[in-house]
Amino acid sequence: MAPTSSPVPAAPDFKPLRIDLILKALTPNLLVSLLLACACAAHAHAQSTCVADFSAFGQGRFTVEIKPTQDGRFDAVVNGNTTNAGVLPVDESIRPGLNLAADPYGKEAAQFNAAERSLVHLHSLRESPKTRDFVHLPFSPAQVRRLRTFDLIGKTDKFGGQVLLEAFDVQGASLGKVLRRVLVAACR
Repeated sequence: MAPTSSPVPAAPDFKPLRIDLILKALTPNLLVSLLLACACAAHAHAQSTCVADFSAFGQGRFTVEIKPTQDGRFDAVVNGNTTNAGVLPVDESIRPGLNLAADPYGKEAAQFNAAERSLVHLHSLRESPKTRDFVHLPFSPAQVRRLRTFDLIGKTDKFGGQVLLEAFDVQGASLGKVLRRVLVAACR
């Protein structure tokens, strides 16, 4: 029996994508969202440097650098010395209406995640009569909806170690950074 051949379908006629038509179809809100997402992705891998001034507490200034590594991690560098290599940042959400005046040892605070506990600590330092003249945050803790934490020393001491905290609002815009040790200072 002779083999029968079936007709081979013709290849479809593909036309190149026209970016101009795609961009015209995007609504302004969607376009802004896409641009913000691209900017945030680019920023996520950029080196970050800031200086925290603890002079009011007799501890001088600290230059903090967060340097990306080839494997997607970061090296934490404080005053020119690598203090924690290969660190991964921790991003945590902050619940709307968080009680910033909560007792840090109470039942309510036991339900808080680490970022929420950090915000309660920042708020208490900012409001305390003993520290309010020295603690100046670059953001209001009530505006924070996400907190990114970089562990700067790779270990926790009885005061929680040293961390760089970057606060973000509900739209994902950065509100500023603070270096938290026993006390806290804005990192600019």
